[in-house]
Amino acid sequence: MPLPRFNYKTRDRVWQLRGRRGDLILLISGNRILHADRVDHFKIQNVADNKNIRINSRDYTAGSGGSTAVQIKPSVTVGTTKSMTGLEVSPRFQAGIAGSGLRGILADPVIKAGSGNISEQVVGFECNMDFGGSGTRTFAEDIAAFSTFLAIPNTNTYSKLVTVMRVRGVNIRGWDGFLNIDDDNTGATQASAVGSGGNKYLKVYIGSTLHTIAMAHA
Repeated sequence: MPLPRFNYKTRDRVWQLRGRRGDLILLISGNRILHADRVDHFKIQNVADNKNIRINSRDYTAGSGGSTAVQIKPSVTVGTTKSMTGLEVSPRFQAGIAGSGLRGILADPVIKAGSGNISEQVVGFECNMDFGGSGTRTFAEDIAAFSTFLAIPNTNTYSKLVTVMRVRGVNIRGWDGFLNIDDDNTGATQASAVGSGGNKYLKVYIGSTLHTIAMAHA
């Protein structure tokens, strides 16, 4: 049996709270904005531990154009001394609690087996840093597409290796290579700049000192 329906109208927005068995539906027309009270965070939580919160987990049927399932674009519009974080993910085990595994972010792009060609690249993670075509800013600290900080104490027992990155064993087809560098000035350099013999070099900074790792031609 459906529950009562409640409508709240303003000049440019209609809020409709509609309930039925097992469902609570909020329909919003107009600006489509949900606001939390100014003195608190906006919280979305489920009750069952074995259920998740799903956003746009649905079939897309558009025949052309690109689709983005979720977009987060906070924009700083006034001068400030604060920093901005677009997305923070911090799963955790509390002190004294045992468990199995822990992942901060799991990216799992899936292309089902069968026909249907893919005309563009397939990427698990992509970081495009866009500072505009020109500017006069001064950046006081380093700029990096990926940054990691290890904060684990020696008092724990680590049975396996602790590394910056791990390449897992392949399932069916092996990787063609470890890195795919388009050209010079992308972290690699021509041999003539640092050595000889027709090799190229990866450039690695340790502290403020540049070091090179030689790579011979195949």
